[in-house]
Amino acid sequence: MKKKKSRGGGILFVLLLVGGGVVAWGATKGGWFRAEEEVALAGAEVRRGDLLISETVRGNLEAKESISLRSEIEREVTILYLIDEGTKVSEGDLVCELDVSELEDRKISQEIEVKSAEATFTKAREQYEIQVIQNETDLADAKLQEELARMDLEKYVVTDGEWTNELAASEEAIALKKEELVRAEDVLRNTQILFDKGFAQALELEGDTATVRRIGVEIDQAKRDRDLKVAYEHDRRLKELGAAVKTAERNIEKTRKQAIARLADFEAERESASYKLKREQDSLARINQQVGKAKIYAPEEGIVVYGRKKSRWGGGEPVEQGGTVYERQEIISMPKPGGMTVEASLHETRLKLVKEGQNCRISIDALPGRSYEGFVSFVAVLPDSGSYWANPNQRIYKAEITIEDAVPEMRPGMSCGIEILVENLVDVLYVPRQAVFFDGDRTVAFVNNGEEVETREVQVGQDNSRWVSISEGLSEGEFVLLTPPADFDPAPRATSRPEGSEASAELAEKAPKVLAEQTKRTRSGESGGERSGGGRKPSAEQIEAIRKSRGKQGGGAGGGGPKGGGGAAQAGAATKVVPAAVPAAVEAGSLDQVGAGQE
Repeated sequence: MKKKKSRGGGILFVLLLVGGGVVAWGATKGGWFRAEEEVALAGAEVRRGDLLISETVRGNLEAKESISLRSEIEREVTILYLIDEGTKVSEGDLVCELDVSELEDRKISQEIEVKSAEATFTKAREQYEIQVIQNETDLADAKLQEELARMDLEKYVVTDGEWTNELAASEEAIALKKEELVRAEDVLRNTQILFDKGFAQALELEGDTATVRRIGVEIDQAKRDRDLKVAYEHDRRLKELGAAVKTAERNIEKTRKQAIARLADFEAERESASYKLKREQDSLARINQQVGKAKIYAPEEGIVVYGRKKSRWGGGEPVEQGGTVYERQEIISMPKPGGMTVEASLHETRLKLVKEGQNCRISIDALPGRSYEGFVSFVAVLPDSGSYWANPNQRIYKAEITIEDAVPEMRPGMSCGIEILVENLVDVLYVPRQAVFFDGDRTVAFVNNGEEVETREVQVGQDNSRWVSISEGLSEGEFVLLTPPADFDPAPRATSRPEGSEASAELAEKAPKVLAEQTKRTRSGESGGERSGGGRKPSAEQIEAIRKSRGKQGGGAGGGGPKGGGGAAQAGAATKVVPAAVPAAVEAGSLDQVGAGQE
């Protein structure tokens, strides 16, 4: 094994054990504690024993089941009244009132619109009914005209009809003229006799002669009229009456179609007015419904817990009186009896260590001095969307821990620390995390043998927030430094990763920025986050199945030291990445320093 001596060979190290660490003071040949040459290095003994591997994360309490009261107003509104958080309410108690004054104004305007729509619909409906009556009248008149036309035709052509009468009248007129002609001729003969005997004047003879000629002419005219009627007038009249019948028949169909067309127009106006009326009535009903939802009442007895506004940066501020809420935003939740859960966040580098069913220890900030048992009931499949906004290079996964021994003092929203018991390593060597460093592609520790500091290459295994297991390179009882010697000059890491490394090249390239951003957030106290929906939460039946099927995973809930599981940090300590996942950009730092940046 390669050894490297410290260039400060003239320094004498004296080890002093303080707690779990050793402080070394050195003196030079020129004397003790010379200010310009004084070096203080902390060390720790390599131990052997059981090492509990656990993940320590932060989270917030939530009720396993709760009633959610949300804003059902279809716009952003202001909270006029909000009952104090933590108030115990009974069924029917007013817990919140939203400002709907704008909706009240809209209600008045909408009522006017409804009245106008009702008048328009009434007018359209009456016009439609009038048109129905008019259509019936027009159609009846058309049918009557057709019937009369048929009767005219029949009257003309039947026996003893108009044609027979007209023809008989012509014949009778001729006969009468002939009889008149006979009488006129008799008168003319008598007058001629009297004239010849000198008893009548010539003037009388001429008059009777003229009468006979006139009657003869009238007889000829009557005969011509009769012949014209027979030859032409009869056929013409038949065609006129037949055409009148057909025209009346067509007029019936025309009137029927016109009636349908006119009725369609009025029906469309009526339906349009009816639809508009219904739409206006629905709008008024919706506004009334919205106004009715301005006051929110407790559906049953319970305790009031304020909802929180979602934030792309993770956590969100609780709602408050005078603030605004949007549609479907949770204003109040009322936890139901039946247990509590913890909503926690897992860094992607530690995701593979945490499985559903693992045992957990939960400590609640508001209930100091006590711890509670639980188990991992849910781990999200997808990362929390809020973590993308907080840090584009970091992926955080939501996890849910079910508390098995919840107490009434627990309240939703309380902050807590969760120690997830991953595995209990039996009879292994382990050292503090900050005692292991990177030198190029090697993982090294600095062993103090009393006279010099030896650089020792080591193979690391699993770790928790304080300790890391050593599989090769160290022996029990040796002392390792917790800070590198002043002359330690680590070599840059090669492009290839050492065996056992789990960090991706991408993580190595982005490590400086990630560490800087996350360390800044850690120091500023940013924490928490809302459920992002990275995966579907398990049902109560699934949680119960996990509870029944899980074994003693994570090594159980041990005592205060590493052998009993005490290797885990105090509740609330930051989660550290495993040594093999530390990127090359921080090869000069210890595992503990890198872990602090990965919280």
